[in-house]
Parts: sequence; structure tokens; C-alpha cells
Amino acid sequence: MESKLNHQAIDAYSKALAKQLSQSFFSNSSHISGKEILELSPNKQINLMVLKNLFRKWKKENAKLQSPYFDYHSAEVKKAMKDFMNTLSRHIHVKKEHFEPLLKESIKDSVLLAFSPYDFYSKEINQRDDSRLRLSDLKDLKKYIKFNDFLLDGLIEHFESHKEDVVFNDTAFELFNEVCSNSEEQPADIQPLLAEFSKTLPLSLADIYLEEEKVEAGMLNDSLQSKDKQTLADKLAKSGGKSIMKMLTLNQRFMFVNELFEGNQNQFLSAVEQIDGMDSYKEASTHVKKSFADKYDWDMETEEVQEFMELVEKRFGA
Repeated sequence: MESKLNHQAIDAYSKALAKQLSQSFFSNSSHISGKEILELSPNKQINLMVLKNLFRKWKKENAKLQSPYFDYHSAEVKKAMKDFMNTLSRHIHVKKEHFEPLLKESIKDSVLLAFSPYDFYSKEINQRDDSRLRLSDLKDLKKYIKFNDFLLDGLIEHFESHKEDVVFNDTAFELFNEVCSNSEEQPADIQPLLAEFSKTLPLSLADIYLEEEKVEAGMLNDSLQSKDKQTLADKLAKSGGKSIMKMLTLNQRFMFVNELFEGNQNQFLSAVEQIDGMDSYKEASTHVKKSFADKYDWDMETEEVQEFMELVEKRFGA
């Protein structure tokens, strides 16, 4: 399923599920512990995500423990602080009014990780308060990721192979996009993930993705309005069921979005839909050059453009 994320529906689902899980647990308890968080939901990824977000907030609180009167960088103080934090981590004690918003945030993060891992990891990179991403951050994150971890593994491997301990966010995004472009793995299958989330509260594709929006008159080529009113499905059936989106690998999709469509995934999806709806390679090729190559100032000789056009050719058997 390739479409725009339905953020409003995801937010509503996360709020409803957080409320349901919270009411169920706190009906018999005044607070929740770390061990109980790990058993809160049958979806283990949600539980792990709660701990991830909890410890992130905890680190922010700990960072405030600075003073011009004491040396927080001395080895003895650092060891004492580490012992203190380790002890505190074994005594998680959160009341409902503080836990439910944290749970909602964690459910949203889990949905993103499951159904749009690129957006999840981009969000993780962008959340760094000091605009820096550290190898230690990535290794900490790894502890809480249950599925779609191949992009994270690739980023960790990139840091280690280049002996990078810390980079600025803009560099981190460049490295991440490089990992995405080179990855040959595919995201986890949608249906098992939907079943995992639906164990407590039903989740459907309509809760995750927006239906394809109608494009304004004049935006699509006139061939989409053929005299016999063929549907896109009819045209794909006649062409042997080919579709550019079905032929794409994950790394190709990331490469095209970032290199050809200025990072705008919605524009990319719209372009592919338009091309899939056309009748011939000649028609599609002309449309690509007029509507996209000129708009985004493509160099038609670059590897990315040529690879994109090869897919268009395959779509029409040219």
C-alpha cells in the first residue's frame, strides 16, 4: 500500500488505544512500573516504544542537573550519576495522568515504524535537541525496535565503518538517505502488522493511509478520461498488470523521492499514478518531460533519471 499517511486518523487511533489500555490498567492500580509497561499491550513494540520515550524524557531531566558550583564532569561524579540512574531505572513509577499522553505518543511512533519506517527514522533524527546524532543514540534506539530495523542497522553500520561517533542532523539525513538508497531489504509485510495492532483495537488501512485524492481538472493527461471511461485497473489489466509502484524497490523509491522530487513523496506518488494511467510509453515519456523534468530541472543524463525512465519503459513494455 503506497499512499499518503492519514495523520488525523492515526492520531485518533493512538488516542483511543491509549485511553483503552490506560483505563484497563489503572482501574486496579494507581501507578505503573517498568515491568508492568513491558506487559501492558499484546503489541510488544508499543511497550518498548513507551520505554524508549520514557527514557528520552528522563535523559532530558538528567541533562538539567548542571551547576556552576560543582564539577559534573569528574570521573567520580560521573560514576555516581550512572549508579544513580541505573538505580532509578529500576524504580519507574508513573501515574495515569502522566502515562496516558506518553502512551499515545508511543502508539503513534509504533504505527509510523510499522507502516512508514522512513518517516519514523527521519523523526528520530530530527528530534535531537543539540542538532547532533550520535552512534550511542542509534545503539540505544536499537534496544527498543522490534521490526523494520534494517534501516537503523544500515545507519549504525555506516557510522561504524566511517568511524563516526557524532554528526550534525543535516549530515545524519544525508547518511540516512544514502542507507535507504543502498538498502535491498523491504519493509515488513503490512497484514501481519495490522493483525498485531488489532489485538486490542482494530486497525485498518483506512486508519493509516488516505484514499487516493481526486486530482483537479486539467492536472492529469486527457487520456485518463478516455471515451470508454476505462479505469486505471482496466488499463493495468490490459498491460499485464504492470505498475511502476509494484516494480519499485525500497531504495529506488527513496532515491526518486529525494533526488528527483525534492523530497516530496506526495508529488512522487501523484506522478507515478499519472504515468500508470496512460496508454503508451510515448505519451508517458512526453508527460514526464513536460510535467516533471522541467518543473524539477532534471538532467536527463543522470543515473537517477535514466533509472526512472527505464521503469516507465518497463511499465509499457517499450
